[in-house]
Amino acid sequence: MTNIGLTQPNRTSHRIPWLFGLGYILVFLLLDWASYIRPLQGLNITPWNPQPAVAVALLLLNRRWLWIVWVSLITAELVVRGNPADWLVVLTSTAALSLVYAAIAHSLTTRMDRALALATQKDLLWFTGIVVTGALLSGVVYITAFSVAGLGPSGPTYEPIVRYWIGDAVGLIVLLPMLLVVMDPLRRATLLETLKSRQWWAVAVLTCLLLWVVFGPGGQDHFKYFYLLFVPVVWASAKLGVPGAVLASGLTQLGLIFAVQSVPNEDLTVFELQVLMAAVTMTGLLLGVAVDERTRAATELRGSLRMAAAGQMAAALAHELSQPLTALSNYAQACQMLVTDAPGLQPDHRDQLVEVMQRMVDDANRAGNVIKRLRDFFRTGSTHLHLVSPTTIVEEAVQVHLRRADALKLRMESQIQDNLPTVWMDPIQIAVVLRNLVTNAMDSAAATRSGDLVVIRACVTDGELLIEVRDNGPGVGTARLQTLFEAGPSDKPGGMGVGLSICRAIVEAHGGRLWAEPGSEGCFRFTLPVESENHSEVKNA
Repeated sequence: MTNIGLTQPNRTSHRIPWLFGLGYILVFLLLDWASYIRPLQGLNITPWNPQPAVAVALLLLNRRWLWIVWVSLITAELVVRGNPADWLVVLTSTAALSLVYAAIAHSLTTRMDRALALATQKDLLWFTGIVVTGALLSGVVYITAFSVAGLGPSGPTYEPIVRYWIGDAVGLIVLLPMLLVVMDPLRRATLLETLKSRQWWAVAVLTCLLLWVVFGPGGQDHFKYFYLLFVPVVWASAKLGVPGAVLASGLTQLGLIFAVQSVPNEDLTVFELQVLMAAVTMTGLLLGVAVDERTRAATELRGSLRMAAAGQMAAALAHELSQPLTALSNYAQACQMLVTDAPGLQPDHRDQLVEVMQRMVDDANRAGNVIKRLRDFFRTGSTHLHLVSPTTIVEEAVQVHLRRADALKLRMESQIQDNLPTVWMDPIQIAVVLRNLVTNAMDSAAATRSGDLVVIRACVTDGELLIEVRDNGPGVGTARLQTLFEAGPSDKPGGMGVGLSICRAIVEAHGGRLWAEPGSEGCFRFTLPVESENHSEVKNA
């Protein structure tokens, strides 16, 4: 075992990756150029604006990149729309837009689930309300800035505000959900699997066919049959959930923009189509979220039944094993007394026997405590919190598995950040979680010829204790990642299939998260909150 002191890792939020920032500006300009169609003269307002979605997504990743958003807006005004008539107005309006995008990002992180994965109807309603309100606010800010400078429209002000509102709202509603899906690891894995499925490609073919029917040659009023495009979006949402909904609506929007560029229509018609596009997208998202919630509820019900069975088994084991474990501990203590008084034993042999018997006592007591604590957890979900050093927990987990690692010819390493703070946790329950993850990592590493290393890493990041168990085994595929923590048939001979489900339940009861990273190597991580003294009020939750 090697202990490596780690300093707290540098967060990308504190250091701007210039290459990433340049790439974002290029993508922003490309989207602005591609969507710069049918501009309202004098104000350059277009029917569809996907750029705000990219800006909000960037600010969701890091609020400190607000200045990059501002630079991209100014660059777009110069490169795509030409030299502005008044630089002061442009600087003021783009700065105001940047602040509005930041407000949208802040509102999303405040009101939605921390994963921002659109997992519930409540999240979707908050998302819709925030982006629609934000789009309206950005339209008011932008038009007002030009009107105050005397560069606004000659007619009523509400018309350009409504057009700006529709363009931004459609861009946010269509593109931002896809970006949120890509930003979430589990949703991203599901999205990749969806792109490989035959159902998605059938939906894509049907979408292209219906776009040709609606906007193909033979007349100028085919857009009245736009409702046909609901069919593939509804199909994709019902069969594939939110990933299918965002993919189908995104493909439909691309086809719509291509058709608008190819088929001559009045500006008003283009805006009508964009409103219909927003309706199509919202229909798909509502249906996709409902399908995902139903699937998740069914999975949780199956998991609850298996967890209930595991709880009953834990209670039965606690009842049946408590007396034998107590007797084993008593016998070991009696043997210690007999060995101490036994004549004729060499001092070194006597010490060795006493040490072995003490280990028997300790292990018997530990086994009894684990069974009792798991029984209590299954019954009431209770945790007995204490201030515990994470370093101690990690080192004990390594020590427990050293003999098995030697037998499997594996290397065990711990990488522990220096001066880790003590954390409120139930040490027995967290030890169960860590041992389970380490055991799985060892099995994974031993299953391949190239696997020979298991690393346990502990550090504090973003105000949380992060513990990572990594191995150089085959890793977790994206398809397996979706059902990895669900209680189901075990991959191991004789396994119950509830190990990871129990581990996640324990971590979440502590206010943390447990997840797996997909890739060529195995990587499981869980977090625990690092909180102040007020947490001591709930020592026994």
